[in-house]
Amino acid sequence: MLYDWFGCLDVRRSFWRRMREAGVDVRVVNPPTLGGPLGAIRRDHRKLLAVDGEYASTGGVCISDGWLVTSPETGLPYRDTAVGVRGPAVAEVERAFAGLWSVAGGSLPEAERPDSESIPQAGEVPARVVVQEPRRMRTLRMLQLLTAGVEKRLWITDAYFLSMAILSQSLMSVARDRVDVRVLVPATNDLPWIGALSRTGYRQFLEAGVRIFEYGGPMIHAKTLVADGWWSKVGSTNLNFSSLVANWEIDLVAEDTGFAAQMEELFEEDLSNAREVRLAGSATHPRVRPERPIRTSDRDARRGVMGSGSGGSATVLRVGSAALQKSGYPLETHEQALAAAASGALLGASLLSLRFPRFLAWPLAAAGTLYGGLGVLRAARSSLSDRRQRSSPSQDTADLDS
Repeated sequence: MLYDWFGCLDVRRSFWRRMREAGVDVRVVNPPTLGGPLGAIRRDHRKLLAVDGEYASTGGVCISDGWLVTSPETGLPYRDTAVGVRGPAVAEVERAFAGLWSVAGGSLPEAERPDSESIPQAGEVPARVVVQEPRRMRTLRMLQLLTAGVEKRLWITDAYFLSMAILSQSLMSVARDRVDVRVLVPATNDLPWIGALSRTGYRQFLEAGVRIFEYGGPMIHAKTLVADGWWSKVGSTNLNFSSLVANWEIDLVAEDTGFAAQMEELFEEDLSNAREVRLAGSATHPRVRPERPIRTSDRDARRGVMGSGSGGSATVLRVGSAALQKSGYPLETHEQALAAAASGALLGASLLSLRFPRFLAWPLAAAGTLYGGLGVLRAARSSLSDRRQRSSPSQDTADLDS
């Protein structure tokens, strides 16, 4: 079992200890280290299950009580989507697991890595697995190709819609070409600050013709896409910088009209439980306004639930969420609240540093000493490694020959 260090901050150590005592081989992905403290930014965001080379699944669903929450007001569930896989594609899923397993420790035995050619075909749906790794940007390139070729409709569900500029431009360009582009996001996000930031970007999409909807339940965590009624994606990748560039992610892509019809049916069902966000007001001063309020008490349904999808930092990030989640107000309210909070924080920090300059100087000095020292240490290690390689060319030749 692999688990992400950051994503499981709210899981007690005793939980992992009991699993290990029961015989489960558990490894943590990318914990912070002195040699690379910022490496923890790269996350294992995959949600992956593989069984005996016969079955696999991937999607947005985590193994957590947080996914069992329903709205006390409407009865709507915490929504997510995953896909089950059989056939040769299972080998690709297991290969992705094996690659990250080796990053977190020793490699898997060769016998535990099934070959896709040894697994018989299990159905008629053409499918492929897109394995995203830090800095590879495979999913982003795939999405760029897709948006360049879509002709009729492009329906997207995304939990944390902070789209990269290059992808945002593609979506807006497609919408201007009269393609039916719809984006479904949460109305109450389990990370309120991401929900607020996402709303500040709505205007540019709406002006380009992209339609935006907000799901009315406690949360929608799905990461899905369906295009032109034949091309579908289900996986773990959100349309933001972290997922598309920095994380380990995995998605299944199917090119099949029958599967796409199921995906479109799910999307339309979610839209029936969502509100649309529109531009309203005069042509010179349009306002971004939801068509109706959403009960913000739904976010309270997740409060205190272990593993609610927000990681260990969720408690801190919920501070001020009432101001950021005024779902019945024009979205300028969120922009103003966000700007006021950022300005207030900057003003407070500046006044504090003027009155107590050491409060600012000491942390900066400590950070500079830490990162400067680590840089010198890395340079020294690299220099020693280069010297060893130059002093033993015969050993290098022997390794290459073998």
